[in-house]
Amino acid sequence: MSNPNHMQAVIFKRYGGSEVLEYAEVPVPNFGDDELLVRVHSAGVSPFDIHVREGWYKKDYYTLPIILGWELSGVVVAIGKHVTQFKIGDAIFSYPNALRVGSSYAEYNVIKAEEAVLKPAAISHHEASAASMNAITAWQTLFDVAKISEGQRVLIQAAAGGVGHLAVQLAKWKGAYVIGTASAKNAEFLNQIGVDEYVDYTKTPLEKAVKPVDVVIDTIGGEVLQKSFQLVKKGGIVVTMIDFEGIKAANTHGIEGKTVFALPNSQQLTEIAKLLAQGTLKPFIQSVFPLTEAAKAHQAVESGHVRGKIVLEIPS
Repeated sequence: MSNPNHMQAVIFKRYGGSEVLEYAEVPVPNFGDDELLVRVHSAGVSPFDIHVREGWYKKDYYTLPIILGWELSGVVVAIGKHVTQFKIGDAIFSYPNALRVGSSYAEYNVIKAEEAVLKPAAISHHEASAASMNAITAWQTLFDVAKISEGQRVLIQAAAGGVGHLAVQLAKWKGAYVIGTASAKNAEFLNQIGVDEYVDYTKTPLEKAVKPVDVVIDTIGGEVLQKSFQLVKKGGIVVTMIDFEGIKAANTHGIEGKTVFALPNSQQLTEIAKLLAQGTLKPFIQSVFPLTEAAKAHQAVESGHVRGKIVLEIPS
């Protein structure tokens, strides 16, 4: 059976709020020799999607119209002639390179074979898409940049969020002592995923509640990042994935400040897949929206304080 020529997707033709998102019929993309055509079952929704939609990166590498989405899980329906590691019918998940348009808010997507790995049978497509970008981001932040080690004290800001809750689990897996910040409603959740110490940032100034740490992982930026500098031991490190300007002030506090912009890495994603299969790493999904309600999914992300992840279900 041949694949269709057209598909349903969510696109936008101008930058702006969630109202610019349109559910439309568009051509199924062509795939190259080193690529996969994937029938998408689940697509993650991230703050990065919001920023692209709002036009943060319009001067860099995006031209309109755009199909958003850099987190997906689905089934391979066609392969390029140079692809040897996958076959038609394989369930895969992927974090496509964010230096190009992701295009996962659609029934079909083309991804580079080197950016995909087999989805563990033990997890759902939703769990896989929820873990793809966020787990890679947490992995590269903790291990490649911060280089955390067993016994270190690691503070994770917004520890119940999409990246945060996976970073907690990965840091614990590595043997770190993990402190997580969140509002009171997420206290029990953080205890369930393994934090050693929980701080309600709405009630307690962090500088009074937390003894100096070796590492701070910042997922918020702004004032929270600036306050984080006071929490780190001399010679320690703060890593941010959001505030590339604010981090420059770290050296005035005698600490190291680093940024991370996660890039695809199939070897790391393979290790993440193993942890997902074992149940060592468990993505939490707050809400599942149908693709037709992508605007509502964006509004939920924009409201803040999402626990875990929001994903889109692609109709079959």
